[in-house]
Amino acid sequence: MKKSILAVLIFTSPILFAQKIKVEEGSEKFSSGSQNAASAIIYEADIDFVIKEWKKVLKDFKHEKVKDDNNEVFGDNITIKDWGNNAADFYTKFVEDKKAKTIKMSTAVDLGGAYVKSSDNNDKYKYIEKMTKEFAIKMSKAPIEDKLNAANKTLAKEEDRLRDLEKEKKNLQDDIVNYKNKTNKAEKEVIVKEAELEKKKGEVNVQKKVVDASSDAVSEQAKSAKKIYDKLEGQQKDLEKDIKELKSDIKNYKEKIEKAEKDIKTNEENQEKKKKEIEEAKKVVAEIKKKLDSID
Repeated sequence: MKKSILAVLIFTSPILFAQKIKVEEGSEKFSSGSQNAASAIIYEADIDFVIKEWKKVLKDFKHEKVKDDNNEVFGDNITIKDWGNNAADFYTKFVEDKKAKTIKMSTAVDLGGAYVKSSDNNDKYKYIEKMTKEFAIKMSKAPIEDKLNAANKTLAKEEDRLRDLEKEKKNLQDDIVNYKNKTNKAEKEVIVKEAELEKKKGEVNVQKKVVDASSDAVSEQAKSAKKIYDKLEGQQKDLEKDIKELKSDIKNYKEKIEKAEKDIKTNEENQEKKKKEIEEAKKVVAEIKKKLDSID
């Protein structure tokens, strides 16, 4: 059985390995120069999406402006309540490594002449460190969550298709029972009508003799005999027509039964294939969940 494109992506992705998000302190280059910063690696994310989301984070604080340029986000006069009423400028640089599928996020905070350092402003640095780690975790999980949603949708569709197949099989089984009942009924009707036909043929033969015998009789007597004969002959033809139609129906019912039995066999084979595909889809979902839980 061929693996789905989604399954191939999951099982060949670097996300297979647990990702421990770490925040490291060190000097990084910004538009304002080399500054002390808190840095973390974001995995498998789209840089434009990451920048957009980080701007939202900064805009949640009281601020003068938040803008981005050349993959650097600048937050002017960001006011953090836990730090008091003194505003600070945030510089966050995002550096993408397309080959490794990672984005390095580095944030430096200017308190107004001095940048946040753990050695000088440990509480403030811990705050930035926490912000950075939480954001890096969220962004690293975002693409995996997208894959999980896609995998769950795939699984749901496969399960829906299996239910459809089960319903189709039940309908085919009901059709077979229905056609067999109709066949049995038609066969009994054929037996009854064939007996009636034989009786009617006898009546027609007798009446023909009456017609032949009355050919020299008075006109009214001959007409009466011929009228009865025509009626009996018409009834005979109706019976022959009914029997022919019943036998045609019986043939049709049996052909439909045969087709339904073949369709059931195909349906059962498709159900087995679908069950295997569902198990594969469940494994993919479980694997993605495992990878999602491994990021912290």
